[in-house]
Amino acid sequence: MAKKDLLDVEDKVELSFKKAERTEVALKEKAVPEEPAMPEPPSGEDEVDLATQLAVKEEEAKSNYDRFLRVSAEFENFRRRSERDKVENIKFANGEIIKKLLPIVDNLERAVDHAGNDGVPENLMAGIVLTLNELNGLLEKFGVKSISAVGEKFDPQFHEAIAQEMNNTQEDNTVVKEYERGYLLHDRLIRPSKVVVSKRIPIN
Repeated sequence: MAKKDLLDVEDKVELSFKKAERTEVALKEKAVPEEPAMPEPPSGEDEVDLATQLAVKEEEAKSNYDRFLRVSAEFENFRRRSERDKVENIKFANGEIIKKLLPIVDNLERAVDHAGNDGVPENLMAGIVLTLNELNGLLEKFGVKSISAVGEKFDPQFHEAIAQEMNNTQEDNTVVKEYERGYLLHDRLIRPSKVVVSKRIPIN
């Protein structure tokens, strides 16, 4: 081989080696990750803005919590009212029927009161008394109670005065007669007692 050709081959080999070295260095540089850039510290204006936003969010959270408490309290009150109304409706559901039974009780009591004067047979009288007692027991079972009237001080909440009677043996406004018995249903008035009250005779 000529000397010139040999030199050309050597130059090409050297050039190839240099090219390979440059490629290897470039690949290594590319494989090394770049250091992430450090964020810049917030400026004074940014800190003020963040503090303002935080205060706004805290105020919104407090407002939402207060609203939650109010809604919870209103719901609890509604639940209690609904439960109370439900109980009341059950307690007084039979009120109208009971009111219609009271005149029957009145008639049976009048029959018993006048039986001795009318010469009613004993067996019939016993049946009337038995029926009256059973009916009163049924009413009591459903929470019905009679109102005490005669001898009591007149009470407009429970008594209905239909007349006055001049009487010096009783204090004024004392119930001296009862024409129709009054009744309560679970402590609620369903019929007042119709009564006569006393009025003292003035002494001249």
